[in-house]
This record gives sequence, structure tokens and C-alpha cells, in this order.
Amino acid sequence: MKSFFNSQFVLAFSLIAIIFFSCRKELSTLGLNLQPDSDKINGFTVDTSTIEAYTKKEDSLSTDERTYALLGSYTDPVFGRSDASFMTQIRLSSSNVSFGTTPVADSIVLYLDYHSYYGDTTIPQTISVYEIKNDLYIDSTYYSNLNPENYSPQNILITPLTPIKPDYYPHPNDTSLSIKLDYTFAQRIISLSAAELADNTAFLTAFKGIYLKTDNINSGGAIIYYDLLSVRSKVTLYYHNDNTVANKFDFLINSSCARVNLFNHDYSTSIITSIDDSLSIDSLLYLQAMSGLMAKIKIPYLSNLKDSSTIAIVKAELIIPVDNYDAYTLKTPAKLLLVCYNSSATYEFLTDYYVGTAYFGGTYYESDKTYRFNISRYVQQLVDKTRTDYGLAIFVSDNRVSANRVIIRGPKCKNNGMKLSITYLKP
Repeated sequence: MKSFFNSQFVLAFSLIAIIFFSCRKELSTLGLNLQPDSDKINGFTVDTSTIEAYTKKEDSLSTDERTYALLGSYTDPVFGRSDASFMTQIRLSSSNVSFGTTPVADSIVLYLDYHSYYGDTTIPQTISVYEIKNDLYIDSTYYSNLNPENYSPQNILITPLTPIKPDYYPHPNDTSLSIKLDYTFAQRIISLSAAELADNTAFLTAFKGIYLKTDNINSGGAIIYYDLLSVRSKVTLYYHNDNTVANKFDFLINSSCARVNLFNHDYSTSIITSIDDSLSIDSLLYLQAMSGLMAKIKIPYLSNLKDSSTIAIVKAELIIPVDNYDAYTLKTPAKLLLVCYNSSATYEFLTDYYVGTAYFGGTYYESDKTYRFNISRYVQQLVDKTRTDYGLAIFVSDNRVSANRVIIRGPKCKNNGMKLSITYLKP
């Protein structure tokens, strides 16, 4: 009789698993408590698991050698002001460079290839370009909270000062942004010695790179993403020599250049009052890229799901409703990232993550304005007590190369808040 019962259990488990994983539609909630009565049927769905969550400041991120450089400033009516700047080396496009006899600089221009943006591009921005005086290294790790004054301590400005620093309106549909640098800087570059222009080792000793930042914007604004690895991102020196022929020489920004994104957030004007408060009663959670804000989540009572019997988790889906503000200008991120903490208080991927994106999820569903993660294997580990619940961390995806933010409904939101829907089998 026991063998027959076990066969039925395996068959039922297989059939329900096929139904769940072949169709995104959910089974109806049966309205059961976390520990269902023994006289219920063997298949259960519960969505009343206790979830604890709060908003945290994210630690600094390693942001060196990223494809995209972020530059700009914007003030969000909810999150406050965010600023992005970056540093990069530039390199010779050939060795043993010669500008000819008695060369004279005409101009020098920095070109940055547009990739995308976040925010309101109708607000003008003011860019300053400074010379870096201390070395950057391609094989070193740099973080988003690096202090640029350690690399440009003398604030040597190489964008024109007169008559005023020009504002520019971001036009991310254009091919590239061009920033005319100061004429004296052009003359300095063209006057470098043959030894300093012999190769990139010598050149990077003579000229260590540039640092770009914008003035703070306290209403509106945007963060612009530039593709530094595009052939259109470069510094071009225009010059002539004694034969009056116009010439140009390109200095490259490429994968051999050390480069780092720098981020800063000012929450003094933010309406968020519950950052880093694990006892917060706030019903909303706030996620922000650029090493901004994240949420920590715990599901403390999952072990109560299991009594003396073994249970099999068919599906455990973390459902995260969005409660965004101004999603037209400040677009809802296409994807979130969910990881777990380990005993060292560092992050690691969930077992479910390795199954694949289609299984794990995290994509934003515009139809019901939710993000959904399948964390079935992780929940099974917690139920079986083969893993300790140190908590989950949820971020905006691509948080090193994007400025996205989103407001989500936490588990304390009385109207359609975050929940964990679990379907399981019990013999």
C-alpha cells in the first residue's frame, strides 16, 4: 500500500511540475495557511509566507573597465540628486608620432559616442574636463566611490574658461558629442617631445588621462551613457605645420585604457525616510542603480512549512509589484537582479539563477506591472534546512552602467504588496 501511495505521489508531482513549467499562468491560490491541515489534498499553494524587507544603501561597486561611461546630473523628486562622472586614459593611435616641422595646433576636440540616457535630456548640462595627474592602471580595481581629487588634485581644467563654460543639451540620437578642449592644452600636446610620443608607455607617463564631470542639476536633468569602446570615442588634435597643410591626429580611447565610472547620491532632498532601517514600517522599497539603493529581503519562517513529512517544492515565485513615479521620464528598469547573502555577508547567486534566465526571471512585465523570480530551489533548501537564510538582496540590473531606479511595493503594502507564492506537494 505504501509503495502504491509513493507511486501516486511521484506521478502527481511530475504532472503538476509539467503544468507549472510549461505555462506561466499560476494555479489558483487555495487560501491555505502556512501549515495546512492534514485532511487537505496533497497539492498546496500558499502566498501568505512572511516576508521582511527594507531599503539599504548599496556598497560601492567596482566600476573600472566598463564599456559605457556615465556622465551627468539629475534630481529625482523621490530619490534626490544623483551625479555620474568618469576618468579615462587616452592612447596614441600609432608609435613614433611626428607632427612635422614647426607644427602649430589649431584645435583639439574630445568626441564621445552616444549610447543611451536616463532622465530628461531637455535640461542643459555643463561639462568640465580635467587633466589627471596621478597614474591609473589597467590591471587595478577601482570603485564607484573613488575620490577624483586623489587623481586630479590640482583641478587642471582643459575645457575653455572664457567667456563661460558652455552648456550643452544632450542629443543622444546624434552620433556623438563633441567637446572643444582648451587651445593651450592643444599646444601642450603638440609640443610633446619625440621621446614622449614614441609609444604609449612614454605617452601615459607624460599625459595620464582625463576626468569628466558636470555641474550639479537640482531639478530634472539626465545621466548620459557613452560608448568609450566605439571608434567614434577619441580625442582629435587638428594642426598645421610650415607647409600650411591641415592635418589631424587621433588619440584613442579603447579597451587598453584604464577607465572608471564614479557615482554620487545626495539624499538630503529625498522623500525616502527609511534607508538602512531594518525595522522600517515603510510599505515601499526603493531601488537605484549607480551604487545607490537596494533592498534586503528575508523569509524567516519557511522551515514551518515542513513538519515531520518531506515536502517537494513545485514552484516558489517571488512577485514584486511596481509602484513607480514618473515612469515616462524615469523609465522602469527592464530587469532586476536577485542574489543571496552567504555566511560571510557577501553575495552569491541562487541555485535557481544557474538554471537560466527563462527559468529564473527578473524581467519586468508591463501587463501586470510586476517583476517575478522563480526561487524554487532556494526555497527547497531553506525548507530542508540545508541552507541558512542570511537574506536576499535585490538590485537594479546593470547597476554599474545604468542610472535606472524603481519604486516597488514591499511586503507591508496592504494593497498588492510583495509576496512569495509557493506550490508544494506533501505525502
